[in-house]
Amino acid sequence: MTGIVVTGGNAPEFKFIKKFISNADFIVAADSGLDTLHSYGIEPDIVIGDMDSIKNPSLLQKMDPGKIIRFHKDKDYTDTELALDYLDRAGYQKKIIIGGGGGRLDHQIALYSLFSRNKSPDMWITPNEKILLVENDFSISIKKNTIVSLFPICSEICRMKSSGLKWELNGLEWTIGDSGISNIALNDTILINMISGRLIMIIPLSKH
Repeated sequence: MTGIVVTGGNAPEFKFIKKFISNADFIVAADSGLDTLHSYGIEPDIVIGDMDSIKNPSLLQKMDPGKIIRFHKDKDYTDTELALDYLDRAGYQKKIIIGGGGGRLDHQIALYSLFSRNKSPDMWITPNEKILLVENDFSISIKKNTIVSLFPICSEICRMKSSGLKWELNGLEWTIGDSGISNIALNDTILINMISGRLIMIIPLSKH
């Protein structure tokens, strides 16, 4: 099952995320993600957060109160974390974050850091990029010549094999602080076998 969290900040155009929304089993608005979903013409299954940044509070008034989970503003977790935790506890195996672009850098770093956790999101879609979790045997269909960047996201040494990249990853050993910036897809499919560790892949949103 796939759960989607639509969070605050700048969001991608609907055409880029339509297929993910259509195939989702459950959609959570994290606070002002409710505004984004409203702009898409979609009502979430639930909205979670302290509701301090929703631009159109009347949207909450129109919702079933049973679909609103409100937290105090002074809390230990971000609204996005609370939304992901809800999906985890509900048993959703695949989790996608939409939004969170622009705005405060600390908010973006907080979203990025979620991929370092054991129960991480599988994908994060911003207005310009798609960030994907790379673990186990990973494959992606992609347009030839797409720029691909890769970063290790765990304390374990990353060892991997790849095919379809201009500069293959075979034999490399990466740790936090290493990176593979601006690699290039030579084929329409990239395969990465993670021998140990996990990566994230960043690609332009319009190229996939």
